[in-house]
Amino acid sequence: MDSQLTNVFNRMGILDFIFLIPMFFLFAYLPDDHIWSIFVNLVIVVFFSFGLVMAVHSTVNYFKNRAN
Repeated sequence: MDSQLTNVFNRMGILDFIFLIPMFFLFAYLPDDHIWSIFVNLVIVVFFSFGLVMAVHSTVNYFKNRAN
């Protein structure tokens, strides 16, 4: 149980770091302060996050199944 929890926190830390960099770039190159552009930026971040999580989990599952 403790090992599994540690593994989850390690993966969360890596994914948070991966999400942090594109979010900084996104808000840096679209510096408008209008509510519409902020909303569009947040939608882009959410969809990017879903795609990245799905890609990471698919890749991890592929290599785990390939090893067995």
